[in-house]
Amino acid sequence: MRQLSTLATTSLIVCGFVLQPAFGQEVSKEPIRIGVMFPLTGPISAQGGPERDAIKQAFEEENNTVAGRKIELLYEDSAGRPDTGLTKTKALVERDKVNLLLSELVSSIGAAMAPYVTEQKIPWVSTVALASLTRAQKSPYVFRFVPSSYQYAYVAAQITRKLGWKKVYFIGWNAPPSHESADVVSKVYGADNIVSSQFPNVGTADYAPYLTAMDTGKADGLFTAMWGADAPRIVQQYAEYGLAKKLPLFGIASFTSEELLETMPPQAVGVQSAYTYCGTLDTPENKKFVDGFVSRYHAVPGSYSYMGYMAAKMVIQALKDIKGNAEDREGFINALSKVQVKGPMGVTEFDEHHGLVADFYRLTVEQGPDGKLQNHCGDRIPQVRDPYELFP
Repeated sequence: MRQLSTLATTSLIVCGFVLQPAFGQEVSKEPIRIGVMFPLTGPISAQGGPERDAIKQAFEEENNTVAGRKIELLYEDSAGRPDTGLTKTKALVERDKVNLLLSELVSSIGAAMAPYVTEQKIPWVSTVALASLTRAQKSPYVFRFVPSSYQYAYVAAQITRKLGWKKVYFIGWNAPPSHESADVVSKVYGADNIVSSQFPNVGTADYAPYLTAMDTGKADGLFTAMWGADAPRIVQQYAEYGLAKKLPLFGIASFTSEELLETMPPQAVGVQSAYTYCGTLDTPENKKFVDGFVSRYHAVPGSYSYMGYMAAKMVIQALKDIKGNAEDREGFINALSKVQVKGPMGVTEFDEHHGLVADFYRLTVEQGPDGKLQNHCGDRIPQVRDPYELFP
């Protein structure tokens, strides 16, 4: 009997070792390595730097530890260039062996990264608005925590229609997000109601040829789809040519983001837009975000910072849901697909194509109590989804 008992016990122990992987893989004690790449130099660096900083803040709020594992953030500078961005991405994946990527906001870089990310089967949470990332370049490894160009332009077009606009002008960068935005406006308004669409190059210094071609009597407003240093420049010139008082300007997406308001001229007061972040929204989550960002970086966060912060929060929650087992890429992807996080602006999640679902707000630039420009938070448009059915 003693021999039988010993044999049975030994068998159970052996079976336990054999069966253990089936019940759960042992989680590594090594740090979780996350590749964080944004344009830190070049024309879009004013947006890239704050987004990187907000990601850093989100992980610092977790003491750089998630599910018992240390987090190691590895930073790279894409410089806003597709060739540089792809080279740096390859270095993060092949040299640094990152577990996932949390990076980028430039559409051309996102387009260059997507095939490589899919080939390497590396999870990538992107803040690139390029619509193709959840359409033609859709991949199980790509998540987009930013509205697509179709998504944010559709909200803008719907709001202005409710304001009574019937005929419009459009001016935007000669780049994919602006062309896609123009397609949305044309679809919502009808091609016959677009007086003209103009596409100056990124970094255009003088908008006179474009602005002088506008007849204020022929339209109800102007859509503008450009960002970075070009946004305050066109606002300034639009006012100087006397158009601002005759033809209201509605900025597409982050046109009046808080990062850009610091460089906007006083004539920006009254300019409207619609996007997923409003810095003056009074919620406990937004107060925590703003206070934390200001204390760390002595600057006010805006929509780019918000995207980085919340993209990181989504990653953090997914890692918690899989008990920190970042090596299980399929498990991480499945968890991230189901994550819902209540953040500064409300609940966020990913749709069936891994695109962002979030609340939007109608924004109007105003002068704050301190004399500085800020966004007034107007109507909330809840849980806006990418309009795949209209723009497949």
